[in-house]
Amino acid sequence: MARSRRVGIHRLIDGKLRIQEDALAVECLIELTSQSKPISRLLGTPTNLRELFVGHAYSEGYGDIRHSEVKVHTHSSGSVQAQIGEEILPRPSNERIITSSCGACEADGLEELIDSLEPFTEQHPQYDHHLIFSAFLDMKKHQDGFRETGGMHAAALWSESIGLHCVAEDIGRHNAVDKAIGFALIQNTNLSHQFLLLSGRCGWDLVAKASRSGIGTIFCIGACSTLAADTARHLGMRIFSFMKTESSVGIGVLQ
Repeated sequence: MARSRRVGIHRLIDGKLRIQEDALAVECLIELTSQSKPISRLLGTPTNLRELFVGHAYSEGYGDIRHSEVKVHTHSSGSVQAQIGEEILPRPSNERIITSSCGACEADGLEELIDSLEPFTEQHPQYDHHLIFSAFLDMKKHQDGFRETGGMHAAALWSESIGLHCVAEDIGRHNAVDKAIGFALIQNTNLSHQFLLLSGRCGWDLVAKASRSGIGTIFCIGACSTLAADTARHLGMRIFSFMKTESSVGIGVLQ
């Protein structure tokens, strides 16, 4: 399916309104189902749906479905359903969290939030700031959806042995991460050796996805939240935010 659609707009230029066209990022309801039972309902860009389902199931702790056949059906309403034949079970509704990535450490329920997350026990790969920043520049070259619309997030993986790979875009930053992880799983990539690169900020929810996927290091162009920072410290992970040419802000196990 298309990642963007051209629509008519009014553009203000030099104080005058002009009727023009612009490309907008496609956003629709995406239903992930297992044996016709709902697993998740997402708002996202309906591309790379197999990778989205595989990555979402893994990063949310539902299971590893990389070998499952994913069937996609587009409804007349415009919503999309991705379905697998195997049964997987979603987390109970009382375990789902609506996140805002804000709050103070002593009052944000950190212990409850990280109770189901496993610490990162692998040895952290070495990193070079200039190599990672160069990877971000390379990632930007692959962000075709962002160039078309200006409205898509990107996520990718990087390792010293492979370089930049699994670049994915979506109007939702969570979905972009799921797609990148899904690409890697389908390729049987060892996620513990990978760095997760984000085109925007990093909140607790993305740290949790990385933790469940066995990824120990996150680099992001934007900021990270208090919960993201505290969770990284508790789980032995590390986050590098505000990535710039010569600088970044590091949090966690900085080795």
